[in-house]
Order: sequence, then structure tokens, then C-alpha cells
Amino acid sequence: MAQRIYNCYWKVCDPQNVLHATYNTVKGKKRRHDVQRLLNGNYIQSVTDVWEMLEKQTYVPSKYHTKIINDGKERRLIIAPLYPDRIVHHCLIDVIENDLRKLFIANTYACIKGRGMHSCLYSLNKALQRDKRGTKYCLKLDIRHYYDSIVHDILKDIIAHKIGDKQMLWLINTIIDSTEGGIGLPIGFLTSQHFANLYLTPFDHWVKEVLRVRYYYRYMDDMVILSDSKDKLHTILDRIREYLQERLQLKIKDNWQIFPVDARSIDFVGYKSNHYNILVRKSILYRYWKKLHKVAKKYGFIDETIIKKELAAHWGWLLHCSEEHKNKIFEISKM
Repeated sequence: MAQRIYNCYWKVCDPQNVLHATYNTVKGKKRRHDVQRLLNGNYIQSVTDVWEMLEKQTYVPSKYHTKIINDGKERRLIIAPLYPDRIVHHCLIDVIENDLRKLFIANTYACIKGRGMHSCLYSLNKALQRDKRGTKYCLKLDIRHYYDSIVHDILKDIIAHKIGDKQMLWLINTIIDSTEGGIGLPIGFLTSQHFANLYLTPFDHWVKEVLRVRYYYRYMDDMVILSDSKDKLHTILDRIREYLQERLQLKIKDNWQIFPVDARSIDFVGYKSNHYNILVRKSILYRYWKKLHKVAKKYGFIDETIIKKELAAHWGWLLHCSEEHKNKIFEISKM
């Protein structure tokens, strides 16, 4: 494990960091009314005020508002005001992100620069290709109401084992405790993503170093474990359930699965992986065909240029599939 971090709060308060964090907060959002209001108002004074709140430790979180979104599953986002809260969150994360990275094992991928879902996909696929016998069976699980179940005191204790700077802990704890009730992190905060990822870090190390699991992959609270035996996976599942409940007060969803990889494929990070192919998830492919039908009506025909222009996101998604699967989809698309 990485050494404890001291003497780092001054970096958060550095005027250059506050300016950079403000830039990161508004980057790509200049059409939003709150960003316009900040940029067209007394911008320099606003940045100065944020600096003073951090320097004098007078920052108090604002009242948040909620927003319901539906991306296939209804979610309740908590929205923090741009000023000063989201800027303060960026001031913190811009400083501690690299230090947090040192705490993560190699096989966790969410909210880590240079990794992400496609790195996770390729690592999983590499294991499947190299060791077909050792990856014959899969345990797939995730955490029930993960963000809503994170206990503040446990999270703060985990962070305090990594960060020894009392001023830094004041800011982190202030942000964590801005959600009332002592439990739960708001979906939608930049800090929540990183704190939620950190919450499972002791568990990651326990899985790799105590259980000695070779093939373990985590993307936030979604996990995949591979083995040559169903019995081994059932034993691992029992021990994981006990650890999560006792140490982190988390529960595994009832929809956990143990199955032969090639019988069903592993539905993970948007793709279905087995020992021979990487296939796009059916729900994503369905949305692709639906949009493609509308584009075909608009143009009267379909070619590669039109697909790249009108369905750029789907095009990029399909590029990570197995070559044969990808080419078959593109050929059908042009018909």
C-alpha cells in the first residue's frame, strides 16, 4: 500500500490550482446558464472568493437540488451549484487524484485516468484468450444500491488511513457530510465518483492479497471473477459476502451469477465477452439499429461516411468488438 500523505492541503489553496479547477469546471459547458452567469459576472472576484474559502477554511456546502434522469434505469442525481461547490470539488480532486491512483490495484478501472471501460474490456479479454482453462467459469456480481449504502464514518476512516493532512481531511469530511444522515454519496458529484471508487479499495486488496484471486476485475461496483471451478467461485462468493457486510456494511445484489463463460458470455462494461469473441451488448445494438433506420429514411441510403457522421458514438462503440462481429454489423448496415 502507498505511504500516508501529509502536507498537501496547500496545493488545494494554491491560486493556480483554484484557477485551473475553475477552468476544468466550466470547460465544455459555456452555453449553460450558470456558467454564463459566472463568466459574465465578476469572474475574478468569484475565483478569489473560492480561494479565500479554502485558505481560511470557511467553505460551507450549498443546498443541493435533485434531478431525475432515465438512461434505461431511473436515477436521482444530486446537483451542486457551480459556484462555489463544483469549483471546490475540482480544487480537491485535481490535487489528490494522482495520489489516489497509487492506492488502486491494477484491475480496477472506473474514474482512473488512462484506464476506463475499454482498458477493462481488453484486460478481461486478454485473460480469456491466454488461459481458457483457468477462466472457464465466471462469477458476476454488483452491490445493492451502492452509492446510497456508503457509510460516511467508514469512508472517512479509509481516507484517514491514506491522508494524514488535517486540513485536507477537514475539506474531504465537509464534502462527505454535506449529505445528511451519515450514509450515502450523491450521484452526480465529481468527488462522489472518486470516493465511491476508494471505498472498495481495501476490499480489492483483500481479494487479491488474501483470497489470492488471479482473475478479478472491478468497474466501480460491478465485479467479475474468473476461475476453473464453480465450487471455488461459490466459496469466493461466500467470503466476499461476509467481508462486504462486516467491513463495509454493503450487500451483494440477489442477481449474482456463476456460469460457464462460453455458454452465456460475460455481460460487462457494455460488451459480451467469451473465449472467442467480443460482442456488443444487445440493448446497445438495438439502439444502433433503431437510429440507423431513422438515418436511412433521411438519406435514402447508407454508407460508411454517413454512419460515421450520424452515428459517431455507436461507430466508436462497435470498433471495440471482434473484427468478424464488427464487419458483419457494418455490412448489414449498408444493405
